[in-house]
Amino acid sequence: MIKDLAGLACVAEMRLALAGIDWDVIKVSRFLGLRAIENMSDPGAITVDPYPAAPSLYFFVPVGAAAGWRMPQTVAFGRGMTVLLAPDHKEVPPGPFWLIQRSHGLTQAAELRRELEAARGPSATSDDEGGKP
Repeated sequence: MIKDLAGLACVAEMRLALAGIDWDVIKVSRFLGLRAIENMSDPGAITVDPYPAAPSLYFFVPVGAAAGWRMPQTVAFGRGMTVLLAPDHKEVPPGPFWLIQRSHGLTQAAELRRELEAARGPSATSDDEGGKP
C-alpha cells in the first residue's frame, strides 16, 4: 500500500514491458547481483526492485537467453512475460529504479552466469537446476 504522494507518483510512471522482444531479463537477489556486478567488465542496464521481502536486481540480457537459463537463486523472464519498468530518468527510490541506465545496453548472459556462479561461492555449479529466487 502506498502511503505518500511521492510513492503514488512513482507508481503512476511505471510501465509494463514484454520480455522476449528486445531483451530478456534475469532476476537475481540484490545481494547476489551486487556481488556479481563487482567483477563484471561491462554490465548492461539493471533495475532494482526494492519492494519484495528480498529486494531484487533485474539484468537485461539478449533475447533468447532466458530460454535455456537454469540457475538457483535466479528467475528468467523470456518471451511472453512482463516486467515492470521504472521511468528512464528514475535513479533512486521510492519504488523501482535504474541502477544502470537502459542506454548501457544489455548484459552478456555468459558473463552474468559466470559472475553469479562466482558470487554464489565454490560449492555452486552451473549444472544446478532451479529458478527459485
